[in-house]
Amino acid sequence: MILRVLQISIFWTVQASALLALAVPFDWGFIALWGASHFVRAIGLTLAFHRYFAHRAFKMHRAARFAWTLIGTAAMQKGPLWWAGHHVNHHRFADRDGDPHSPMVSGFYYAHIGWFLNDTKHDRLDAVNPVIRDFSKVPEIAWLERYYFLPPLALAVGLWIGGGLPWLVWGFCVPTMTLAHATFAINTVNHLWGSRRFETVDDSRNNPLTAFFAAGEGWHNNHHRFQRAARNGFYWWEFDPTWYVIRAMAAVRLAWDIQPVPRRLYEEARAAKARRAAVPSIVESVPLKLELADEPEA
Repeated sequence: MILRVLQISIFWTVQASALLALAVPFDWGFIALWGASHFVRAIGLTLAFHRYFAHRAFKMHRAARFAWTLIGTAAMQKGPLWWAGHHVNHHRFADRDGDPHSPMVSGFYYAHIGWFLNDTKHDRLDAVNPVIRDFSKVPEIAWLERYYFLPPLALAVGLWIGGGLPWLVWGFCVPTMTLAHATFAINTVNHLWGSRRFETVDDSRNNPLTAFFAAGEGWHNNHHRFQRAARNGFYWWEFDPTWYVIRAMAAVRLAWDIQPVPRRLYEEARAAKARRAAVPSIVESVPLKLELADEPEA
C-alpha cells in the first residue's frame, strides 16, 4: 500500500512539474531538447516494449535489445515486462471485460490513467503470460523490470548536472508528461476517434495526431488488424518513425526476421475502400419530396 501511494505521488509530481516550463527562462533550443527526449524514448517504448516484447514483430541483437529497453524504461512507464504483458492482455480482450484499459469497459479516465496508477485487478501478470514466460529469466531485462525507477532517475539527474533546472524541466519533466499522455491516448483516443480502414472486433481507430506524438503507434486500427507487423503505418504516408529505425537496424544486422504486412491486407483495404465508395449517400439515394403550402385565397 505504501509503495502504491509513493508511485502515485511521484507520477503526479512529475506531471505537475511540467508547469515549471512557465517559470524557467525560455530558449528555442529547449524545444529541440524536449523533442529529442520525447521521441527517442517514444521509439524505445514502441520498438522494444511494444513491437518486440509484446508482438515479436522482429528479432534483434541482445545489446540492441538492452539499449532500446533501457531507453523505453527511461520513459517512466514502469517495467518493460509489466508494460508489454498488459498490452498482450489488451489485445486478448480488446474492448471487452478483461481489457485493462478500454474506455468502453471502464470509462475514459480509468482507461487513460487510472488503470496505470492504482489498478488492483490487472496489476499482476500471470506466469503464463507469454511476455513473462519468455523474457522474465533474461538477466538484464529482469534487472530493468525490477529497478525500473533507475533509468528515469538517472536521466533526470544527468540533465540537472548538465544544464540545471531548465534542462531538467525541458529534457525530463515536460517530455515525460507529454510522452505519458501520448502513450495513454492510444488506449483511449484511438478507441474513440479516428478512421477505421479495417473491420475489427474492437473499436480501434487510426489517428494521425496520436501517430505523430507516439512515434507511429496511432495507426491503431492497422495494428489491431495484424498485430505481428513490424510497421504500424501500412503506407509510406502514415508517419511511423519506429518502422524506419527497425529498417535501419536491419541494414546493419542488428534486427532480422522482420514481419511484413501481408499482401492480402492491402487487397482487403482496397476492397473495403471500394465498397465504401460504392455506397450512395442518403441524400443521393432518397429523393426528398417537398410540398409547398397552398397560398390562401384572396
